[in-house]
Amino acid sequence: MNYYIVTFDRQSNIPYKSFHEAFVGHPKITRWWHYIKSSYLIGSELSAGELSDHFAQTAKNLNMKATHLVLGIDLKRRQGMLPKEAWDWFKRNP
Repeated sequence: MNYYIVTFDRQSNIPYKSFHEAFVGHPKITRWWHYIKSSYLIGSELSAGELSDHFAQTAKNLNMKATHLVLGIDLKRRQGMLPKEAWDWFKRNP
């Protein structure tokens, strides 16, 4: 399982429910976390390039800007201020 952070410029005039459902609905995205509005943590067998292509295509289909960044991450190296539910997700996804 590869983990990535996907961060993007969130646009105020876009209804993100449709984007969210299409983005995390990819059959190879098996885990996801979205506690910060303009970021996703993704668990997947996709490569960074494949995930980036999926983000761009999903954005294009909804007439959104496709500006984004995909970075591979190690979930064990983390720190921050998040709601309890976010930290619980980390505990369930080592």
